Amino acid sequence: MMGKTHKLFKIFILALFVVPAVFGQINNFEFVQHDSAYVGNEDFVVLHGEIISLSTSSQTISVTRVTHQKPATWNTSFCVGPACLPPFLDEYTFDLAASDTADFTLDTFPYSEEGIGIWTMFAVDSSTMEVDSVNIRLEFVAVSIDGSFGGPNSFELSPIYPNPTNASVNFDLNLKSTGNYSIILYALDGREILTRNYQLNSGKNHLQWNMKGLPSGNYIISATGAGETVSRQVVVIK
Repeated sequence: MMGKTHKLFKIFILALFVVPAVFGQINNFEFVQHDSAYVGNEDFVVLHGEIISLSTSSQTISVTRVTHQKPATWNTSFCVGPACLPPFLDEYTFDLAASDTADFTLDTFPYSEEGIGIWTMFAVDSSTMEVDSVNIRLEFVAVSIDGSFGGPNSFELSPIYPNPTNASVNFDLNLKSTGNYSIILYALDGREILTRNYQLNSGKNHLQWNMKGLPSGNYIISATGAGETVSRQVVVIK
């Protein structure tokens, strides 16, 4: 009997750190990329990092995104310091206070299309022209898996409904194995809004979350367990 063919989307992210020496000067800040590898079936991928002041004086930092390649359907933007930019903007300048840290995220919507994205993120001190940069490569591929078993073949998060919502949301977790699972609601700037931990059984698990107290905007529901992470976007409207 022919087995069923299932598709598992995988994302591979490789971040390389480049800190050029500029005029032999002492570094006044550091650009650090935290997420260096990921495998999952995300519709939305967030890479986290920080720009860290190493100076006793405030600095004006300009961050520029250079896109070397990506599928035309992918939507990518970044957040840095106090702002989250729309996808069509590639540069942002902000003030970094002495000994302070600014959060950074590169946000990508692959929309389940296979492909490779390659970017370089440059951070420049406008007064000293000191440069720190991060190179990021993201690969989204679909792998066919043949099997005759009927249970879930991966850790899956169903579409969230209703979406948009002004009250509660519903979603299902289809799990390969019983265990502990953590579900986190994120704002698009990477802030954790709500975290809940569950002991769930293999198979289909239905959950409902109340979203009434949240401001209008876009959020990410991310579930982690069994060595895997899956996420979905949800929109809250008032």
